[in-house]
Amino acid sequence: MIVTRLGLALVKGTRHLDHEELEFDAQGPIGDRTFCLVDRACGGVLKTVENPRLVGVEVRATGVGLVATTPDGRSLEAATRDSLDGAQAGDHWGRGARIHLQDSELSAFFSEYLSRDVVFARAGRGDVVYYDPVSLVTTGSLARLARASGNAGRDLGVRFRATMTLELDSDPAPGARLYVGDLEIEVTRPISRCAVIDLDPATGERTNTRCCNGFRRCVARFRSGCVRGWFGPASFGEGTPSACCERCGADPKRRVLVG
Repeated sequence: MIVTRLGLALVKGTRHLDHEELEFDAQGPIGDRTFCLVDRACGGVLKTVENPRLVGVEVRATGVGLVATTPDGRSLEAATRDSLDGAQAGDHWGRGARIHLQDSELSAFFSEYLSRDVVFARAGRGDVVYYDPVSLVTTGSLARLARASGNAGRDLGVRFRATMTLELDSDPAPGARLYVGDLEIEVTRPISRCAVIDLDPATGERTNTRCCNGFRRCVARFRSGCVRGWFGPASFGEGTPSACCERCGADPKRRVLVG
């Protein structure tokens, strides 16, 4: 079993970018959804499904701070600093979220792009993640969904915005333990993906409603995982071998730890 894709988004809702290597700690992938956008009027964290244009914005870390680039080529590199008295409780799908408003030009940049008044904010680790900190999808499920939806492109995996894509014919069952590099991940539950998977992952435009319909017919499952066992801070890249325990039907002696 091989990791075929790693990905994350530094800002919640923005483009989910491929990474050759990710670093993990006990709370999941470092950097994933570190920042978010908050509606200035109501204090709610912006939801991806309600703001599809966000999906097309590419955000990368720089020596200065972050650089954000829109699909039409507009770009801004700006620092991020916690505002004085900027700590507050936000709302994310009815749950409390620890956020700290930022003193950053990115607030005006995103407000103009989205045509709504938003504030750029730093989120507490995991507070704007819908389920568990690590999400998984398998190549077998993606292949079945591709046949059902008629979408055979590589971006099908990107649409799910998963932390990892694993080369497996079937999905590991809840309770299974996966060993990826130095990580031990326990599979907890399936995630029911929303209409975000019908958005073009590069532009945010709705392109393939049959994708979501195929998913709802259960041709694919999307698993979430929680980092359980821990061997210290770790990083690994695409192509890292992984193994799973007997609950996946694999020989537990095939456990692979890459130091």
